[in-house]
Amino acid sequence: MKYLFFLIVSYNFIFANIFESLKDFAYDKKINQNISIKKAEILSFYDNKNPCIELLITDNEVSILKTFDSCKKLNNATFLEFLNKDFLSLYQDKQLTLKKELKNLKNAMQDIMIYYKLHYSFSKDIKDMSKNQNLTILNIDEKEGGVLLYKINNQACIGIELQKINNRMAMKVYGIENLDRQCKILIDSPSFKNLSYSKKDFNLYYLE
Repeated sequence: MKYLFFLIVSYNFIFANIFESLKDFAYDKKINQNISIKKAEILSFYDNKNPCIELLITDNEVSILKTFDSCKKLNNATFLEFLNKDFLSLYQDKQLTLKKELKNLKNAMQDIMIYYKLHYSFSKDIKDMSKNQNLTILNIDEKEGGVLLYKINNQACIGIELQKINNRMAMKVYGIENLDRQCKILIDSPSFKNLSYSKKDFNLYYLE
């Protein structure tokens, strides 16, 4: 009986410490050896204005908090794998890799535009037109244009086509599918799609 009494007292003492520690933290909001904090965010997604799914996002994991009737089928292993690989790596891209790559691409396009405006021709040496190391020439005619390649991780990722349209030299860009994950993320991004094409056709950037 004494042994049972000792267990009950010890049990209550342990939980009393927890209550006291949590109360102290609530007062001063300071972490200590007993308390650590992980930043988390709740993302609510709506499908046609109807509640679809709620996600809990922490530093290293995405969890499904709740799925509504319209999205019950999303609560599966394939969707969780997507959330914890592609989605999480993009969401937590602290180096802003995608934005930097897109900026580099735009700078390369601008280099080509400026070179053509100055010379009204292209060069067969890419270094004459741009110092961007990701740019290479697939084929080029000094007066008629051609195709340049923008590489990511040394693999062709984006085509830059130069051609005359209505007697004016124009440029358009398009994605090239390959196995490189960083390339795929770039050409699938909304920013690249806006740069590449409109709802009807490819965007044309006139050089003259």
